[in-house]
Order: sequence, then structure tokens, then C-alpha cells
Amino acid sequence: MPLTEEEKEIWRDNMIQNNSYEVEYLYDKTSDILGIKVTRDFIYSETIELDEGLLLDFDENNIPTALEIHDASKRLNVPKNSLNELLFFHMKVIVDAKSININAIFGILVHEKENQQELESFTSNNYNIPNIEANLVTA
Repeated sequence: MPLTEEEKEIWRDNMIQNNSYEVEYLYDKTSDILGIKVTRDFIYSETIELDEGLLLDFDENNIPTALEIHDASKRLNVPKNSLNELLFFHMKVIVDAKSININAIFGILVHEKENQQELESFTSNNYNIPNIEANLVTA
């Protein structure tokens, strides 16, 4: 049974209190780019390249707001058609004085079977982003 609007609002409030943010995604099959961004309003600040073709955006409050994955089907080792609809997505972002780390888990339907793929990456925190732990998740 779907959540009522009031239940959704309570769920969103709880997520924000726990540094969790609801996301939406868009996949461009032609360029093989998967974009995932938070659904709340934010003011963009900067993009960090974790790895070649793996970009993480932050807002003015240093909260992660988007992930862009180039060559997504290759990175996740799935057919392009499977990325048209994610079953779920959960990403934990941990920033400390030395590094920016992500661990993302994707629920993807491959040949009518649920498949989980994981993507991990990190880079040095040369951007003076303060310590934070945040979760980006699908509703």
C-alpha cells in the first residue's frame, strides 16, 4: 500500500535528521551516463572527480547532492537496457580530513532477475570539505 503524503513527509523529515537524502535518477543510454541527484532544492557549490568519469557534486553546505557515472554500464557490468530503471539505490558518502569516500549499491534488473552491483571510490580531500557522513537513497 502506498504511503500517504503525511507519511512521506514524516519519512523525509527522518531522513534529513539522519543525513539521508532522497534521490532521483536519469540514464542516458546513448552516452551511457547515469545521473543521480537529490530531490530537494539546493545551491550547487562544486564537483569532485573521484575517479575518471565519476563525479560527485556538493552544495553550498558541503552536502553531497549528485553523482554522475560515465560509462555506467561498463562500471556496473550490466547491459545498458538494465539501467533504464533502478530497483533501488543507496550511497554512503564519508568525508574526513584526508579523504572523500563513496560506497554505492544499485538494485538493477538484469534478464528479469534482481541484481545488486556495488561501486566504491575515493579521492583525497584537497577541497577543504568538512567531515560529514551522508546517505543518498531512493524512496
